[in-house]
Amino acid sequence: MKKECEKSELMPAEKAPGALSKAIGSLGAHAKETVVKAQNSVMHAVDRNGNGKIDAEDFGLTRENLEGAGEAVKGAAIAAGHGLKAGSAAMSQAFAEARLELDLKNLKPVFPDTLPFTDGDVAVAQPSIVSVVARDKRRSESEVCRGAVGYYQSAKGYELLNLYEDYIPQLKLAFYPTAAKGVFLADPYQRGVYIALDEYFDFIRKALVNELEVVAQDLGAKHVRISFKEDKKSLAAQKVKATAKTQMESVSTERATSVDEFSSVEIAADVRFSGHTSPVIPPLVYFKNESDIVKLVRMRTSDGSNKIESKTYRFQCNRLFGAKEEDSAQISAILSGIKCTGSASFSQNVQRESRTILEYSIEF
Repeated sequence: MKKECEKSELMPAEKAPGALSKAIGSLGAHAKETVVKAQNSVMHAVDRNGNGKIDAEDFGLTRENLEGAGEAVKGAAIAAGHGLKAGSAAMSQAFAEARLELDLKNLKPVFPDTLPFTDGDVAVAQPSIVSVVARDKRRSESEVCRGAVGYYQSAKGYELLNLYEDYIPQLKLAFYPTAAKGVFLADPYQRGVYIALDEYFDFIRKALVNELEVVAQDLGAKHVRISFKEDKKSLAAQKVKATAKTQMESVSTERATSVDEFSSVEIAADVRFSGHTSPVIPPLVYFKNESDIVKLVRMRTSDGSNKIESKTYRFQCNRLFGAKEEDSAQISAILSGIKCTGSASFSQNVQRESRTILEYSIEF
């Protein structure tokens, strides 16, 4: 630093090469003397250290000052660097947290401790519809989905629970016919039982018929007949034109006739028993809350001598299926929202069951 200061000395005019020396040399003697005096005055004013030279020390630029200034500048630069690094790290962390929060909102992962299935807790409503799916790449690679067993999917204002197929064996749930990929509806009478969408209506029908057969057998019946009758009610405007011709006029009339009929009758069971078995109380699941069947059991198993010998019961199927109107509407909306191929058939089946009567005839 000292050598650099020495190199930066400002030389007097007589030693200065170049244009200034040439300019002085070309002046007259009087003029030259005047310039030299002025130069000496400047030298005397500026040369604070008295060494006869104008150098860096005359301006207070000592080696210590320069070295101190260098250290100060260096320290400021280091501090600024640390500040930039800290700010960059904080910004990176903020971006990472924002991304995780966005992924959590969009991917909607579900974890084992947040599943809506609680053993033995009937107060916790189980989902009326779930979907079994395979793991997808996006969620498998996402940090927020680590340890997830499924995810929620928005559909027409509802949230559909999607469960990963490989996690199903760890759940205390029963899937009929198998826990393969697809949409499943909850059995309205058996908690933790889910039925494939395509099998749902047939499954419930068979379960109803099977239970009624067992009821007949346990109560000692001789004959039982179970039928599904689809009640078709329509107001058919039939134009019946009768023309009566007389010599004076012709009369034309139109009338609308109301036609009530069963469009289809399905005999689901027609069974005969020996009828010698003593009546026992049958286990009830699907008809547990059906007052007519509960009363039938009581009449056949009571100690009274005047027991019932025959009876025909009729039940509205949509009520037996246990699905409330709002549940059916929710399921239909979800199926439509996820563009499920079974959406149309589900709605048609719901309408069919609302028109269908289960007829139960029993003889003892």
